[in-house]
Amino acid sequence: MKQAILVVAFGSTVDSARENQIDAVVNRIKEKYRDYEVRLAFSSRIIVKRLRDRGIDIPTEQGALDALIEDGYTHIYVQTLHFAGGEEFEKLKYNILHHERASELEVLRVGRPLVFYMGQEEHPNDYQIFIDTFIKGLSISADDGLLLIGHGGISSGNSSYGHLQYQLIRNGLGHVRIATLENAPLIEDVALPWEWLDGKRPNTIYVHPLLLVLGDHALNDLFGDEEDSVVNVLREAGYKVEEMHHALGEYSQIQDIYCQHIQDCIDDVYGKRSGHRPIIPNVK
Repeated sequence: MKQAILVVAFGSTVDSARENQIDAVVNRIKEKYRDYEVRLAFSSRIIVKRLRDRGIDIPTEQGALDALIEDGYTHIYVQTLHFAGGEEFEKLKYNILHHERASELEVLRVGRPLVFYMGQEEHPNDYQIFIDTFIKGLSISADDGLLLIGHGGISSGNSSYGHLQYQLIRNGLGHVRIATLENAPLIEDVALPWEWLDGKRPNTIYVHPLLLVLGDHALNDLFGDEEDSVVNVLREAGYKVEEMHHALGEYSQIQDIYCQHIQDCIDDVYGKRSGHRPIIPNVK
């Protein structure tokens, strides 16, 4: 039996982002799963093409799966580094499970994104885990504000950001706000004016990417010099802003969450039908 873990990120053309955030997660997985072959793939075809034009060859998830099958691996566990279960994750999962050679494998499973389950039945609350292990660990005072900016998307998976905000409020962390770049909640919805929720004006608003990498989006859309970058919009509104030039992939807490999701995938903990539900009758 030959076992492999295929780690799939959306990808980045920024060299420092791949080294400091993506490679950091992959190296942590390699350290923990020494008995497995661990390989990396990117799901963005545009990024893969641009990197190849520069002489950097990182395969797509389908190309990496082909190579693993050719190398004789029979048990393959795919771990996405996506933040939530949106359109990109669903596309990745489809590409993996419907791969033309998937039937040649004894085991092929896909692990869940960083936040996915909401504590239903025996499933974990990934959102609460993320809050407890990462957001609280940033130690932002209640007298200040923490604005976490994600990418966002057009599918129903975008609702993950709103649910995270709900969980934060339920935790008494109203000074932590969640916004996205490409869909609601936008910064105008949650951070301008900041006082809409509790009437409190923060001493400082700390801006932190809710992104795996400190790539183009973070460097330009969050921290860029343009007047419509997140930090400049906040400053124009009269707030004192501190930029947190970090991304999720570099934190050991986040790396460990991904490792736990891999272990859940290997053990197939949540792949079976819940014991709380009745057996499905054999009806035609």
